[in-house]
Amino acid sequence: MTSYLVMLQTNSNQPFIFSSPRLREQIGASFEITLLSRWVEEEAKCLLKAEDLPNTFWVSDSSGKVIVRFTQRDCAESDNSPESLARALIREVTLRALTDAPGLDVTGVFITTDTDEVKSEDLERLDHEFSAYSLNRRPAAARFPQFPYLIRGDESALPASTSLHDLNLVQDPLEPNNFDEKSSLSLPSRVKRAFATASRRRQVEDVKDRLKKRGKQLKQEPELNPTKLAAVFQDGEESEDAKDMLSSVSVVHIDGNGVGAIMRDLGSAFEEVKQHLDALEDESYRRKTNPCKPNDGLFQWFVMEVNYRLDGVVNQAVAEAWATVDKLASDNHLKAPPVVPVLVGGDDVTVYTDGRYAIPFAEAYIRHYERLTGGDALLSRLAVTAGSKEAGPLTASAGAAIVGRNFPFHIAYDLAEGLVSRGKKLGKKPGASPCSTIDFHVLRDTTVLEPQDTLDEYEGRTQRPFLVGHYAPGRIGTATTTLPLEEATKAQGEHEKSPSSLQDDTAAQPPETNESQLLPVWTQILQAVAAFDGKDPDSPDKTLGDPFPRARANRIVKLLAEDAKTPEDNEARSKCLGYVLTEDGGTCATQEQIDEDAQQQKADEGKKTKRCEHPICAVRLEWKDALENAQGAKNLVKALGPLPSQSRLAEVDAAPSAGSTATAREGTESTAPTGSGEPEDHAASDASAQHDENFLEQVKWLLDLIDLSENLPDRYIASSIESVPEDNAPKEAGRGHDGTASRSSEGGDK
Repeated sequence: MTSYLVMLQTNSNQPFIFSSPRLREQIGASFEITLLSRWVEEEAKCLLKAEDLPNTFWVSDSSGKVIVRFTQRDCAESDNSPESLARALIREVTLRALTDAPGLDVTGVFITTDTDEVKSEDLERLDHEFSAYSLNRRPAAARFPQFPYLIRGDESALPASTSLHDLNLVQDPLEPNNFDEKSSLSLPSRVKRAFATASRRRQVEDVKDRLKKRGKQLKQEPELNPTKLAAVFQDGEESEDAKDMLSSVSVVHIDGNGVGAIMRDLGSAFEEVKQHLDALEDESYRRKTNPCKPNDGLFQWFVMEVNYRLDGVVNQAVAEAWATVDKLASDNHLKAPPVVPVLVGGDDVTVYTDGRYAIPFAEAYIRHYERLTGGDALLSRLAVTAGSKEAGPLTASAGAAIVGRNFPFHIAYDLAEGLVSRGKKLGKKPGASPCSTIDFHVLRDTTVLEPQDTLDEYEGRTQRPFLVGHYAPGRIGTATTTLPLEEATKAQGEHEKSPSSLQDDTAAQPPETNESQLLPVWTQILQAVAAFDGKDPDSPDKTLGDPFPRARANRIVKLLAEDAKTPEDNEARSKCLGYVLTEDGGTCATQEQIDEDAQQQKADEGKKTKRCEHPICAVRLEWKDALENAQGAKNLVKALGPLPSQSRLAEVDAAPSAGSTATAREGTESTAPTGSGEPEDHAASDASAQHDENFLEQVKWLLDLIDLSENLPDRYIASSIESVPEDNAPKEAGRGHDGTASRSSEGGDK
């Protein structure tokens, strides 16, 4: 039986949303994209002259992309052929977009099929048809006239339009704002702003409903007025009272790992899970009801099921993360909600947050996203298609650009996208399960930089991005090992079991295994932040002593930046101990010579050794002095010991050559040279190399700790470490915020 597959898709969604710097317009634009499914449904009912659409009508329904199907049987009542209906649907929906959402680019194509059921190869042909057509069509901006006698809009190069009242476009959910009626705005901007309030109300109601079913509620009533939200998060042009409400804001962008691979190859995904489709259980989250039935076409039903389950998981994870941040923010009695979702569709999430709550939101979202997908009988099996070795949670990468409130938001968004891309590179290793990551950048000045230039500044002096979640930290190079908690505790001599899974790669850990290795890596990082601030890593509400000297930390960070610019072939990287002989600046002094010189020196002119100018030498001495004189440094080293480092996570294809060139590239020396330049015994050399490697990995955490300390609420650190009572933990260990870990700050590489 001949049928027609029709694809309608919105294009250039992100440019459409972020073409305006105004938050109201971004909220409204995001809502407009979601209207595509509604337009298709309403216009299809009119064309088919039916109150309800056939079960076989919907093939795929996701944010900004809809695939539907017309069969000869469906057209019996309408007296039209499937082809004419396909053409008519594309025409009516694109006209609807032109009038209801001006500026939104909607494209439609169709193909014919000769089978009664939809197959994966049909969807591939449809994608090819869409791509070919998109290359030869006019852009959406060409729809608007550009005559010189027209007044331009205040916010763009498009011509200004009259008010929505005069255009008779005032209809539910359009709610024009009196302020906007007084301004010269283009028609797309007017419509976006009019949609903003309705979109915001729908967001809040959805979040409240999802939380209510889990016995939770928002402590702070979310602001529904986008005008006031714009005043809080942006320049406050409409409200002078709110102008200084937020000192910093953040654009948080989160993207699912491997979801694109699933959607690009639904045929392979279907083959992977089809034998398990009869045993699916009810989901633990709210989602749309699948209009298709398995007996109408199992593959078609599967595609819709994936769409709706992913949509339900993403929206549920946003709601749960919102609740987490809301609870933290309620302690500070904020005058505005700390989270404003802008784009929630497919596996993509973009939100604005108070700068202090960006990282907590990202971490909470990833935690809930992994929990929900791991507990879903269908999505957990699709993890194999997404790159995992076996069924388990899907993962995601988050990027947070923390900027000043007047910083251009489109640049901040580009930076957040770049952070996500960088995290994905670390989280995806050949032959390993994709790992969730968190990356962030704090832009302290107003200089507008290219996002990539900004990210390049981190090279060689931080440990970002951070591996988090189910598959972290058991990763060394290309190897990833998933070890159930019961096996890990058994290896520790413990016998209590848990259904949760953790990572434990013995090759990745310090030689002495201890309970801290069972702790989630993110909680270990938070413990290090607590130690950096002079707090007890196990109980951050308690102060142990002075924090690590902030001025010294900043000096070390600056020196690491200078070292990153030093050529890799610089001999000082592999030979210098921090001193050279004055007689020959190219000859290194041994420790014996340094000690002898210090004892015999009576005047500066009699000194035989001097400091090397290489930055790493200065870093080494700064760090040594801190360890000798600051109690906070000793506590910090204990907390840093169990943490996986970037050099240990880096992919190593071959063993390093003689002279430890791999170590030299990291800015360390391999041996302690003698006065004649000959190496000492191998045992001493190996010990020196190991020491220097550990030393560098410790100092490369300092910039991360500075930024985290300044941009994380104190209560978040404490609650993340202590959220589960000690009664639920094995002996000498507690559980972290996700219930999967023991808690200890002892051990590791001291």
